[in-house]
Amino acid sequence: MDIPLRKWGNSLGLRIPHKLVESLAWEENCIVELQEMEQSLVIRKKTAPLELDQLLASIPADFQYPEDAQDFVDSPMTGQEMI
Repeated sequence: MDIPLRKWGNSLGLRIPHKLVESLAWEENCIVELQEMEQSLVIRKKTAPLELDQLLASIPADFQYPEDAQDFVDSPMTGQEMI
């Protein structure tokens, strides 16, 4: 598929054909990230950040803190920290 680049202010822009947008399940105003890779441009839809509940649920039951953080985790509160 050949798509021309067009001047858009001081930049160049391109249009993504509707058929391609549908097959990628993109929608208007979604955020994409661009990555330059070996003389190519990779465009990916940026995923939404996870909610706190999702992040906490992803921690394995057998999780162990790294050795260099264990002293901090085991130390008593010294101020007005909130847990």
